[in-house]
Amino acid sequence: MKQLYTTTLLAATIVATTVIAQPTTVGGPPPQKNKKKEVAKIGEPAPAFSLQDQWGESHILKEYEGKIVVLEWFNDKCPVCKNVWDSGLISELVTDLKNLSQNPDAPTLPSVVYLAMNSSANRPAEEVLKSGTEFIEEAEVEIPMLMDYDGKVGKAYGARTTPHMFIIDTEGTLVYQGALSDDPRGKEGKNADTHVARAIHQLIKGEEISPNYVQPWGCSVKYAGGDKSKGRRGPRRSGGGLGAPK
Repeated sequence: MKQLYTTTLLAATIVATTVIAQPTTVGGPPPQKNKKKEVAKIGEPAPAFSLQDQWGESHILKEYEGKIVVLEWFNDKCPVCKNVWDSGLISELVTDLKNLSQNPDAPTLPSVVYLAMNSSANRPAEEVLKSGTEFIEEAEVEIPMLMDYDGKVGKAYGARTTPHMFIIDTEGTLVYQGALSDDPRGKEGKNADTHVARAIHQLIKGEEISPNYVQPWGCSVKYAGGDKSKGRRGPRRSGGGLGAPK
């Protein structure tokens, strides 16, 4: 049994490059208050990070090259996030993605890494670490929870809600971000079709990921210093935006 202890948080860096994919959208992009602030963009390299999990092990994004990486912004105290976990949806998704990469009939499929990202800082770090770890253990979902208490990684990605999903391809490019599913009220429970599964199936088939941005929903991310992103209870279908957040 790995020992639980308080983690040391490391800063994230953002890698800028030329846009290689045009985003497709369901719901308009959130307003940009500070145009100089660089955040993750679909079609560009995902912001680098090096964070420790609940067991004290380091996770460096670059070390996952060759694998598909799924990031879920997570908060065990958020009722929306708690609902999708309690329903069994996350457990079902993690299991399906694991089975996908371990399919003996398709041994060339890349492995899928699922990481819960915890940027919650409205409580002491020790409490956030302890309660988040216990929640994941009780859910019997064996995934790392990466601690981002200073919020630098969350802000680099533009994470706004819990949950807020991001998918990074085998080359380290961000290919999807936004809502977990189109079931924000949890009416379909663990049977809800997720954008994560849909986008990953499109990715491994070599198809265009469309849409590659869907308005995220959930509670606001509780960043340090009272900097809380604006969450939404459901994906907004109307609106004229043609691209993901820039």
